This record gives sequence, C-alpha cells and structure tokens, in this order.
Amino acid sequence: RLRAEFQTQPDAALRAAYEAAAPDVERDVETVIALAAIAAERLLGERMFDVQLRGALALTRGAIAEMQTGEGKTLTAVPAVLWLARNRQGVHVLTVNDYLATRDAAWMGPIYGLFGLTCGSIRQGLSPEARRAAWACDITYSTPNEAGFDYLRDQIALRPEDRVHRGFASALIDEADSILIDEARIPLVIAGGEESEG
Repeated sequence: RLRAEFQTQPDAALRAAYEAAAPDVERDVETVIALAAIAAERLLGERMFDVQLRGALALTRGAIAEMQTGEGKTLTAVPAVLWLARNRQGVHVLTVNDYLATRDAAWMGPIYGLFGLTCGSIRQGLSPEARRAAWACDITYSTPNEAGFDYLRDQIALRPEDRVHRGFASALIDEADSILIDEARIPLVIAGGEESEG
C-alpha cells in the first residue's frame, strides 16, 4: 500500500519522505522500505518481491534474514541500510570478498544517492587517503578483513590524522553464516615493532 502511495511521486518527494522518517516509529520503517523499493524499480529496473520486503523488515529489526541463493539478498539489504543510514553516522556493509564489495557499492549506490547519501567501497590496495574517503561515506561496503585490518592499523597509528576509520555506528552483514562462523575462526593479526637504534 505504501509503495503504491509513493509510486507516482517525483524523486524530490521520495527524498523528503525519507528525511522525514523518525527513529523507532514502525510506520516510518515501513515507509523507508517502500521508498527503497520504488527507488530500486525506478533506478535499477528491479522490482522488490515480497520475500525481499519481509527480509528487509527483519534486518531493520536487527534480525538475521535467511534467504536462498537467487532471492536477491543484495537488494534486500538496501532498505535496511537506508534505515540505518538516516542519522548519517555511517553504516558498514560487510560482505565476503573485494569483488562483491566493489560491485554492490556501485550497483546499489544510485539508490543511496537518490536519498542524498554517499556510498563507497574498500578493497585491497587502496591508499590510506582513498580508504579514509571511503570510510567517511554514509555507507561503506567492505570485507570484514579490510575493516578489521584498518581498525588494527588505526590502533597503532602514531598520529590521529593517520587513522582511516570514522566512528562506528552500525553494520549489516551479508552472508552472516560465512562471516560470523567460518571466517571468524581466523584471527586478524597485525605485526609491528620498534625501530632499532643504531
């Protein structure tokens, strides 16, 4: 019903409705999900199915949404990310590899842009300046390893300006079973040492 209500509204009206969404109001959660569905159809030609809308609602509530391959997990996450990003404190979307982080940020970026949000991605080989810019976005796609190693490097940085992360607010995990169980068995270790005098 909400999707039908907003369907004919111009982009500016969709953005205004998004910016008016109040925290912790159930109807506003549903509004953001409807707005994301309209934006996905308008910008990507992707119509969100009921299973995706239900999954998005579960994610906004902090639950895990189990979906089968091919049901559209990447798009399902977008309304929840929009909901988490409305305070502009930064949302990390953690996925399993650099390719998906880069692809998903580029693919879903236009939806976030319609609502005035910036979107970036982190991958191996980025300079500290590029990392800092990507982490400063409203939404940042990354692997847990890249996020974790950047965090560890920030902890041993000698100057505050050498840090790349912004403050931490919220994260959404794609492929939660892989990231929270399989990959969690491998510790992140960063080596450092003192320079010898001589």
